[in-house]
Amino acid sequence: MAGGGELNLTNKEIKEELTYQKELVEELKSADGNEETIVQSYLANNDNAIAENQGRIGDSDVPEFIDIYTINDDTQLVVTDTEVTLEVTEIADERGATTEEQELLKKEDTDTNLVSSIKKFGETVIFGKKVHAASKTVSARHTRTGYDKISGNKLYTAGIGAKFTYNGEKVTAQTTENYVKVNGVSGIVWSVHDKKNDVQKPSSKRRVVYQQATVKSGIMYKGNGLVVEEKYIRVNVECNHLGKVSKSSVIR
Repeated sequence: MAGGGELNLTNKEIKEELTYQKELVEELKSADGNEETIVQSYLANNDNAIAENQGRIGDSDVPEFIDIYTINDDTQLVVTDTEVTLEVTEIADERGATTEEQELLKKEDTDTNLVSSIKKFGETVIFGKKVHAASKTVSARHTRTGYDKISGNKLYTAGIGAKFTYNGEKVTAQTTENYVKVNGVSGIVWSVHDKKNDVQKPSSKRRVVYQQATVKSGIMYKGNGLVVEEKYIRVNVECNHLGKVSKSSVIR
């Protein structure tokens, strides 16, 4: 954590903030599948002077500081001056691909005639035609949820789920779930705009499934809606031709 940008934090305030973050991280590391409840309870029951000075939503769309903590292989915590976000990834065990999944992969597969035997990730060549390793399927989901640092109220959550079928040479993907949801804080209304879900195909060996949207918070003033804050959110889950799954997200 730096000196807090325009906040001009004192050494005492920085120390208190780091202690606050450390305590939350320790609670999450001892969690057993109830991370969301722990985050909301901790934020609601522990005062944070920096967040209170910044206001419930904050005076700027740009955080004054961002601290990132890896809780475990599946969970990451991001803390700013006004918000806390929790990223959670779930990856199921791989299984044999169904006939339908194999057909989808085959549609993206191109047979290649070869004159010599090749072995790569279990593939071999029989009578000059490439034969891939048995196709497998793995499912994964990734969510990112933002919480108000003062109340602990959930502000927004974005989620993406997908299943990937691969054979060591190529991979294909299907969306299994996708959403962006918002919740209000007292006096503040959140809304979702420009939602988009798609599958990116950077190459035959890589697929990226994503959900993106813009969320806006606002207030009513003399009958008119005023936008207080606007965020672009995107969550990704991807897989390569070897079945390696990874996740990422963007909030700006």
